[in-house]
Amino acid sequence: MAGDILHEIIDACLSMERKAAQIFSTFATHAKTGDARHFWETVAAQTNHHSTLIATLRAVESRSVPPLVIYRPAETREELEMVERGIDEQFERYRSDPNPEAACLLAFRLQLCLLHPAFASICRMVKDTIGEDANDHGYGIYLRRFIDGIGSCCMTTPESELLGEALFRLWNEARQLAAQSHLDPLTGVLTRAAFFREVLPLAHAAQRTGSNAGMMLIDLDYFKLLGESRGHEAGDRVLQVVADTITAQLRRSDVVGRYDGDEFIVFLSPVEPAALRSVAENLRARIGEASGRIVPATVSIGAAQGEFGASVDDSLGTLIRLADECLMQAKYTGKNKVVLK
Repeated sequence: MAGDILHEIIDACLSMERKAAQIFSTFATHAKTGDARHFWETVAAQTNHHSTLIATLRAVESRSVPPLVIYRPAETREELEMVERGIDEQFERYRSDPNPEAACLLAFRLQLCLLHPAFASICRMVKDTIGEDANDHGYGIYLRRFIDGIGSCCMTTPESELLGEALFRLWNEARQLAAQSHLDPLTGVLTRAAFFREVLPLAHAAQRTGSNAGMMLIDLDYFKLLGESRGHEAGDRVLQVVADTITAQLRRSDVVGRYDGDEFIVFLSPVEPAALRSVAENLRARIGEASGRIVPATVSIGAAQGEFGASVDDSLGTLIRLADECLMQAKYTGKNKVVLK
């Protein structure tokens, strides 16, 4: 099942992090200078810290399918297994002839492997679940120190120096591209496509556990008139305030996205059937209060809830259709209200 594959991906990433730390420790035992030994010991300790975060996350999520966003999980699992086999083969070759140049090349290969998209997804999950940033800027600092450390310990070669700069550039560009494709640049919430990528594994988890799920569509009332009367900058600022308010009022496990223009979408699971209306009413009131500090604005909210049937895709489609019908009813019967099915 999807949840089992996702757990196997986490375990594969954890195995590779631990293996990388062991390999770096081995490099320390073969180091020819004190500086080099200290460098490899430091890299091993930092890598161990990353693996500890993943292990903590795995323990926290051991009772349910984690909200891990992986495109084509079965293929990703096979890729990680193939990568780990390649690392094992290279490490065996290094052990037959341990030398600083081989250590550097294998270390760069390991760092490249740890840039796999699966690790990026797990790092986002670590940040959301545990609250510690295991990647992003923290990993950038780690990677920069690793590259600089190779040079300061006089282990660099023209090839390894080029690899280091290429590796850092690859990480930075990948991080920027991920942010651009993942987050709406104006509001900071998920794009429509990213929203559904994140929701799908959560929906499978809800299906497996029989949990009740909720879907909300939140639309600004008279937004076109607001832009015409107050200007586009005021409209953009209101959208930002609405997004910030929605995010602040919900749980970390809830998913928020910009659905279309001035419309936002929210997925909540698990959610008690009696609680969804109060959550929606609270959002409506809070958004009115927050936006009122800039320009008076209200929202209409359509909400629907239910359990997932045999087809997760069909069930998600049904929830969205029902929420949209409720939103239309709220808009056509006075606005600034919540309608729920």
